[in-house]
Amino acid sequence: MEHENLSLNDVKTPKTVVEFRENLRKYYMCLGNPKKVDELYVQQVNNVKIDDLNSLNDLYGLHPEPQISPLVDWDKKDVRKHMDKTNQIMSSHGFWDDEKNYTLYESQMDFTEHVNPSWVKIDNQILREFFIKTLGDFSGYITDK
Repeated sequence: MEHENLSLNDVKTPKTVVEFRENLRKYYMCLGNPKKVDELYVQQVNNVKIDDLNSLNDLYGLHPEPQISPLVDWDKKDVRKHMDKTNQIMSSHGFWDDEKNYTLYESQMDFTEHVNPSWVKIDNQILREFFIKTLGDFSGYITDK
């Protein structure tokens, strides 16, 4: 089955806690009934009630290095190519602006059918722009834009 790639440009960046929680349910591995996803899957913690979270930083109260699984497939080699092309050494700024660099899923079923889920720390430098776009100010990061 072919998957239509979502663009981060089409993702509504949350402005409220309710929208933040909605995007956790949409773009990150979660647990629960598909009609009522109510827990974020956090490695080494297992599950966290989404309605108890007011920001990604709340996860630090549960584990010193929380890891989550975004529903996105990307390759570090593509990050390196982007960095070389844009003359960046310590940054991958702009990598997430080009949807050819990743495949974003809005369905966990599609994601797990096509990709082996991977865990990332919530302080992952490469994914910070992704976190900002999908979780807004609730990601714990700010942008210069």
